[in-house]
Amino acid sequence: MLKKFFTERFFNWTKNDVSGWEKIRSRGFVRFMLWYGLGFGGLLFVLIEVATVLVQFPNTLLQLGLTALVCLLGGLVNGLLTWWMEDTLYRKFKKIHHTEKSS
Repeated sequence: MLKKFFTERFFNWTKNDVSGWEKIRSRGFVRFMLWYGLGFGGLLFVLIEVATVLVQFPNTLLQLGLTALVCLLGGLVNGLLTWWMEDTLYRKFKKIHHTEKSS
C-alpha cells in the first residue's frame, strides 16, 4: 500500500505537475540551485545550529564554519538530485504523452 502511494504520488505526473515543473525549469538550473539547493542547505544550517545552541553553548567559529559547509554542500547535492529526478520524470512524461498523441 505504501509503495503504491509513493509510486502514484511521485512517479505518475499529472498535467499540473508538468506545468509546475515547466515553470520552474523555464527559470533555469542556476536559479533552481540557488533557491532549492543553497536555500535548503542554508535552512538546514540554521536548524542544526539552533538545535546545537539549545543543547550546548557556545559554538566555536570552526564548528559554525564546518556545519555551514556541510549543510550547503548537502543542499547542493539535494538540489542536483532533485533537478535530475524531476527533469527525468518530466522528459518521460512528455515522451509518453507525445507518443500517445502521435498514435
